[in-house]
Amino acid sequence: MTLSGSSFENLRSLGYTEDEARFLYIVATHSSYFSTRQYLQFTGAKSGEKSMAFTQKLLGKGHATAKLLLRNGRIYHLHSRLIYRAVGRENLRNRREHSVEYIRTKLAILDFVLAHLDCRYFETEAEKVDYFCTKLGISRGILPAKRYSGAIRHKTTDRYFVDKFPLFFAPESSLSPVVTFSFVDPGLMTLASFETHLLAYATLFSALPLLSFVYIATRSTHFESARKLFLTITQRAPNIDPGEQVLRYFTLRKLWEAKQYGKLNDDDLEFLNRATKQFNDALTDIRYCQWVQGRASSDTIQAEFRDLAPKQEVCFSTELVDGQTALFQPSVARKSHGPD
Repeated sequence: MTLSGSSFENLRSLGYTEDEARFLYIVATHSSYFSTRQYLQFTGAKSGEKSMAFTQKLLGKGHATAKLLLRNGRIYHLHSRLIYRAVGRENLRNRREHSVEYIRTKLAILDFVLAHLDCRYFETEAEKVDYFCTKLGISRGILPAKRYSGAIRHKTTDRYFVDKFPLFFAPESSLSPVVTFSFVDPGLMTLASFETHLLAYATLFSALPLLSFVYIATRSTHFESARKLFLTITQRAPNIDPGEQVLRYFTLRKLWEAKQYGKLNDDDLEFLNRATKQFNDALTDIRYCQWVQGRASSDTIQAEFRDLAPKQEVCFSTELVDGQTALFQPSVARKSHGPD
């Protein structure tokens, strides 16, 4: 994880030390909630004096509020617009109050991020959309999205990756990076939310030749069931047919070269632009010429490119995090076995 110089200096200018500024950047970017244990884990300190000085500074400056939980435990909500403005995240919804489930999810996310600071995270919606659409050439229409109604009547806005679960490159994937998706289970009773999440991502997953996914949870109860559900849904996802993709590219390319622009709509032009980059190789050009000249049938072209397409490789893993569960669950009384 790389902290930009401007964000670091902006936080330092608000009166925070180097460790405090780095921790605040991570919290503001990934969770907005934290516990003192997580701060001590990040700094490597064992004394409560350091965490107390930090939290009292936050509260005194009005940059955070404290919430008292079980066993006198506290979590802190980073809500100040000054903090989010300092890291270029002023419009994040993290500044609002949230449900208990949301808070628990964010604490679990922070645990995961703190344990994997060497990963390269996609920190904003814009970074994620740009990676999949610009770098990978994937249509924006298959990204997981949610439509929101605006203040103006009939005006809507599409937002992408609204779950904000960690999306990242593992450190060992620097030469040939493969993005890793995730889902965070803060202690859910069923896998209903996980299934809904997978269905929202199914089309995007099917478009990727390499799919890496990690199920992050505060308990291992659902690990095996989650793995089976993941494999079931991703295997039945509507895979993009490479043969049909190539044939569509040939058809649109022929219209473009014939200057029959009126027969191309906006979706066609967007697809043609992506496909021109994707199929920029000698074999495709040879087969296109043969197809145009009638020396290769559409069925032959489809069959050949289906055979050439690499099969999808899928990697599913699980990770257990603390998630500060002790702050939310009452202690379970030990059963008495009576006198010996």
